[in-house]
Amino acid sequence: MDSKSIPELLKRSLQSHMAEADLREDEETQDIIAKLSVLSDKVAAAKAKALEKRAQRLVQEKIADEKLSD
Repeated sequence: MDSKSIPELLKRSLQSHMAEADLREDEETQDIIAKLSVLSDKVAAAKAKALEKRAQRLVQEKIADEKLSD
């Protein structure tokens, strides 16, 4: 399951409202969408970095456990 970040969910919601004509597509909404896209990218990068660090830590723990069992 690929969970979406809050900025991504907000961006999709805003786009949906614009598609349903609840909101009009103007400079302000385009600016908000652009900022949400940047924020979403930053969240994705931070998440990827955290997952990488977790994987590295698990490998190090496994190596340490193997050394202890020798």
